[in-house]
Amino acid sequence: MQVQAINATLNAAGISPLYLKGTGNLIDGIYSDIGERIIGDIDFLVPEKDYLVAAELFKNEGYIICIPTNIPSDQRRHHHYPRLWKEDAVADIEIHRQPVIRKYEAGFSANLVLQSKKAVADYPGCYVPCDKHKIIHNFVHSQLTNSGHRLGVVSLRDIYDLYRISLRSNLTAVLSQTQSPKKASAYFEIAHLLLGLPISEKKSLTSKVFIWKHNLNLSSPIFNKTNRILWMISWVVVHGFFKQIKELIIYKEERDLFIQNLGNKNWYILHWQFYKKMVTG
Repeated sequence: MQVQAINATLNAAGISPLYLKGTGNLIDGIYSDIGERIIGDIDFLVPEKDYLVAAELFKNEGYIICIPTNIPSDQRRHHHYPRLWKEDAVADIEIHRQPVIRKYEAGFSANLVLQSKKAVADYPGCYVPCDKHKIIHNFVHSQLTNSGHRLGVVSLRDIYDLYRISLRSNLTAVLSQTQSPKKASAYFEIAHLLLGLPISEKKSLTSKVFIWKHNLNLSSPIFNKTNRILWMISWVVVHGFFKQIKELIIYKEERDLFIQNLGNKNWYILHWQFYKKMVTG
């Protein structure tokens, strides 16, 4: 299995990875059968001091960056290294220095997750997050990072993961540690309605609005499309335009990279494909 090969590479360098999301759930026995979870890539967290070292280890094994035109000038300002792939590997890999993007790492940092990590009996040399942190990461990734709450959407994969974890851990007890308890409560409520997850919170106004948007997305293609377009415009302006201007002003290497990309047609194609996917879902 690819996880064992990754472990061998990292362990030989004195690094013990902590597997996140789907891969972490699989090796931790969350599912009744491994066929319940499709894996797009293998995410794992390493200590900050090992972050760039780990990337070089896998490059030396033949892994390359998936999208060369999207390489940040300083990978240490991002929560994970650009995705790496190898032709004969089953899945791509993402090496994380933080489990979540910078906006949310103050409340859910690498240090926090690593302090409560769990060993995996059948996979020596690696770890997974504790169940509480699995729940928090699931919520942050689905509803905050990927704007699920803003759009009123949930991924069946995400809520099924949440369902499997809820069989081992109390969802309601984690609410106060999610940074956004009302949004987390709304997410848990929709998961309760769709899959019967056990929750004990009363339905809040935030939950009602979220469920209303979710149902409207399903019943009205016009609302769904308009909702996504408005979100994309606000995301491009706030996250894309203003953030990039700020980084161009602060970092010379970002300015050099931006100027270099202006003459690269693949850079434009990449952005067009990204925005198209955001609108169409």
